[in-house]
Amino acid sequence: MSLDTLANVKLRLGITTSADDSLLSALMDSADEWLAENCGRDFGGGTFTEYHPAGGSFVFLRNYPVQAVTTVKVDAAYAFGADTTWPATAYVVHTDRGVVQSLVGPFLPGLPGLPVGGLPPWALAPRAVQVVYTTATGAVPADVKEAYALLVGHWYRHVKTQQAAGYENVTQQTFGGATAIFSKDQIAGLPLPQDIHQLLAPYRTPAV
Repeated sequence: MSLDTLANVKLRLGITTSADDSLLSALMDSADEWLAENCGRDFGGGTFTEYHPAGGSFVFLRNYPVQAVTTVKVDAAYAFGADTTWPATAYVVHTDRGVVQSLVGPFLPGLPGLPVGGLPPWALAPRAVQVVYTTATGAVPADVKEAYALLVGHWYRHVKTQQAAGYENVTQQTFGGATAIFSKDQIAGLPLPQDIHQLLAPYRTPAV
């Protein structure tokens, strides 16, 4: 699901014709993927199934705020049958930050503190916790939508510049009495506008 509608993106970019709707839609598909990877989150919402290590008492979900947790299953054998489902009384969900906290100690108790490999407890039993949960759809923050439109617009301008230059490495063209001048950076592709990074900074999940 796209983070915003084509009509809203065009409104933010000041585009009033439908001549490039197909191009804009393709760029929106790319922008959906870029924002998800850049921020480490899927802003579109929906139902997700994730797998996490079981050596600690906390699970940090990729997407948040969390609307509801459907199931938490813990299984060292990775089968995740019905008998591995934890009761809701055994954990608490911090919905605003997408954290599932065990109320009964580590998800898999009895794991050694520091094994021969020097791994900490939270790195043990990888993918032994399965969490199925949902986040709200249609709840993309307005500033994320603005960054989304700016990204689409940035790529759109690059395509239009390449079209105007005939997809050649020319820096100047004259048509009748009008001259179009392109900087080398415009032709090669300008860096992303800093506004995009600033708007997304509060939503970016730190890499650890």
